[in-house]
Amino acid sequence: MARVSKNQSSEAAIAPPMAKDGAIARLVTLFGSLGRNRDKRVHYVFDAGDPNYKEIILPAEAGIHSIALRVPAAAWYERELHDQYGVEIAGHPDLRPLIFHENWPDGVHPMVDAVESVPWSNREYRFLEVQGIGIAEVAVGPVHAGIIEPGHFRFSVVGDTVLNLELRHFYTHKGAEKLFEGRSCNQGTLIAESISGDNCFAHAVAYSQAVENACRIDIPPRASAIRLIGLELERLVSHISDVGGLCTDVGFSVAASYATRIKESLLQASSRCCNTRYWRGIAVPGGVRVDLDTGKLLELSREVAEAAREFSDLAKLILTTPSIQNRFETAGILRQDVARDLAVVGPVARASGMDLDVRRDHPYAPYDQVQFDVPVTHYGDVMARARIRVEEAAISARIIQEAVNGLPAGSVLASLDTLGELQGSSAVESPRGELYYWLEARDGRLTRCHVKSPSFQNWPAMPFAVAGNIIADFPLINKSFNLSYSGCDR
Repeated sequence: MARVSKNQSSEAAIAPPMAKDGAIARLVTLFGSLGRNRDKRVHYVFDAGDPNYKEIILPAEAGIHSIALRVPAAAWYERELHDQYGVEIAGHPDLRPLIFHENWPDGVHPMVDAVESVPWSNREYRFLEVQGIGIAEVAVGPVHAGIIEPGHFRFSVVGDTVLNLELRHFYTHKGAEKLFEGRSCNQGTLIAESISGDNCFAHAVAYSQAVENACRIDIPPRASAIRLIGLELERLVSHISDVGGLCTDVGFSVAASYATRIKESLLQASSRCCNTRYWRGIAVPGGVRVDLDTGKLLELSREVAEAAREFSDLAKLILTTPSIQNRFETAGILRQDVARDLAVVGPVARASGMDLDVRRDHPYAPYDQVQFDVPVTHYGDVMARARIRVEEAAISARIIQEAVNGLPAGSVLASLDTLGELQGSSAVESPRGELYYWLEARDGRLTRCHVKSPSFQNWPAMPFAVAGNIIADFPLINKSFNLSYSGCDR
């Protein structure tokens, strides 16, 4: 078990738990909360290789000691904690504001202070300066062409080669975790679905499972199977879209258009099956809002099988085209040691040799009854990330067909008793990786809901994959990570 101690100052500190291989356990998330007396607490959640995560709660009124030098993945979380709760963090290597920009005043922390009327401020944010002969800075964003959300990228380059990339996001920070407060447990689903639009079903399921775990109930088997179908369909659509996006970034427009057509066929099939293209409004605490017609699900399964065949043929063409191989291979390599230090998740992690998948390692119903492979490779480049998605798409299609063919009968919604004090958590393997929800409720109203987004976890790894590449390859590398601005800016 991890130890809680006091260092030589007054700050509380933890000794991170160890995994079975003797290394420090993987950090899942780190966040703050308030106790009944509004005393500040810090929660650390680790994955030590057991079916259940390890959670450590630390009192934080006197501040805490940073673990970022031992656990680099904690760096962004601790900066966010400092912004949101005003927790003093001793020994952090970089406590510049993370989620707040120059117009946000010092001393106002939205998770503990009133934010109905926040005065305008004018602070200065200092980017890292790389100095030397021939070094230039290239600023990209935050406003981009097309419909992409805002994000700022500050490149330090020599000629075309990137020496350093510094990120700055949170231009569309929604304060979603604050919005959960005071909502009923059922109302929270709408907020969860709004955090990342293209992964809205994974968010709805993760939130619903956290409520169900807090209430200690199991949902009906039919509801569980329908959720599985929706989750794997969302993954399939996402991976097809990502591979098509990679083709767009290298000018392979025919393949990109073909991938878009396959994706659209699945979205239309989804709409015919459940009256929603992205499965919004389907998952709720207790199961699913409405039962889905078995005949329509069988038709959806046939559409999935056809789309999977078409995508498989398309992927073979894409990945064996010499010009694609020339652009994808050795571009944007994320080394395994960096991926481990930053606790990267999802396809990006698996492409860098990290054998992680919540569905297998921390199974939630009905994945504990499903047999599937977890593709892993160690190259860590754009090609590796593309191949992982191609393989996972085929696996998702097979899982959907098996789930539809074995769909149990029965009800789809269980009743919940949300009275009293509740606390629960849940993890889901979303298309981008591990998505984690933690919540507390009192008499049916949420008092805290923390969302660990896979994009928030993976964005800090992007600069390491970009360094050493030419700046023209950045859009391709960025797309191969497929990170959500909205999910990160939650």
